[in-house]
Amino acid sequence: MSSVMCGRRRVLPLLCALLLSLALCACGGTTVKADISAYGDTEIVISGLLEEDFTVTPYELAAMECTSLTVTGTTQKAGTVSVVGPTLETFLAAYGKSVSEFKRIRFYGSDDYYKGFLPEALEKYEFVLGVANGKNPLGETEQPVHLVVSGGESNSWVRMVVRIEFEYTT
Repeated sequence: MSSVMCGRRRVLPLLCALLLSLALCACGGTTVKADISAYGDTEIVISGLLEEDFTVTPYELAAMECTSLTVTGTTQKAGTVSVVGPTLETFLAAYGKSVSEFKRIRFYGSDDYYKGFLPEALEKYEFVLGVANGKNPLGETEQPVHLVVSGGESNSWVRMVVRIEFEYTT
């Protein structure tokens, strides 16, 4: 939206909202046709990464370089999922960080489920912060972010991620 200056050149806020709601999930040069407007503004709390807690939204994650990942879970309930979003490495690089700096990263879902990962897993597996399900938005039981761990057990996936906590090594 660099050519549209929302709020600066008397563009109506309604027009900006309309453009945002019609926005495509533009990931790393690949445009995925997924309308994430139902949850795109949902704030995900990031704790411990910087000096103060801050929030990111699925729209902000979708603006990062993204990858598409399809994995099949180890149980029938997990099934096969396709997610589109930045990898954990890409997310951290946006803040000048890397996974090797952390002794633990925890992902919390709005359903009170959480999963923590130690350095061995952080280095071994690919973590994708899914903001879309292929060409479709995430389902209601996955929004606003669905963490999928490629190569890891499906019980390490976290749906409805609303908080990510980073714990540095000493």
